[in-house]
Amino acid sequence: MAPLGPLDIANGIFGMIFIVISMIVGFSIIAKYFKNKNVNLLYVGITWLFVCSAWWGVSTSFIVALFNGGEGLTLAAILLINFVPLPIGLLSWMMAFTNFLYKEKQKVVFLCIIAYIIFFYSIFLFLVFTDATQVATKISAVDTQSENPIMVVCLLGFIFILLITGVTFAMKTIKLDDPDMKIKGKLLLVAFPAFSIGALMDAAIPTTAVTLVIFRILLIISAFLFYGGFILPDWMKKLFKK
Repeated sequence: MAPLGPLDIANGIFGMIFIVISMIVGFSIIAKYFKNKNVNLLYVGITWLFVCSAWWGVSTSFIVALFNGGEGLTLAAILLINFVPLPIGLLSWMMAFTNFLYKEKQKVVFLCIIAYIIFFYSIFLFLVFTDATQVATKISAVDTQSENPIMVVCLLGFIFILLITGVTFAMKTIKLDDPDMKIKGKLLLVAFPAFSIGALMDAAIPTTAVTLVIFRILLIISAFLFYGGFILPDWMKKLFKK
């Protein structure tokens, strides 16, 4: 494979920035669980860590390529690192979501999500281990493009579920009387769509210098807003109250 070009390097750097910020956000929320003993904070922290796994593979491949003459990970390795952890994030979020709003329907929702995840893993792992090119094409060490319509639909399903439940939760939070909760709800009302749009466009639209900057910045903003929506540090509270 040819050495990394300027766009590949920019793609890799932006991906690493997003991953590092997401790790900080996820572990910061998890740390609040150990302080407050609110299990939902644990679920939410795990959610953000794992839904951002879709960028782990290409970011790891970028690091490998830097020290390997532009040759990153194999396509199968990238796909496995990207997508094996992803359903864990969705499952964790649905546990938190149903704890917050629909406790009485939790078992039914949980079983439906488990069935969906089993279907995803069955198709995904079969295709990856038989011929990874049936899932995606490796454009460069830091970029892949989905090819299989079944996998595309599955991944769209993940994004759609996260978006609908996230917006629902945000709207319910905004309606609470607590002023801080209203701020959290408003932040989440932007965070979930921002992440969903950024993730969808990042995957669907060919990478150019313009699209790279726009979509990765959108993802980074969504990470900060997600953090504020569940933790709301004093500096962010003062900022948005103004």
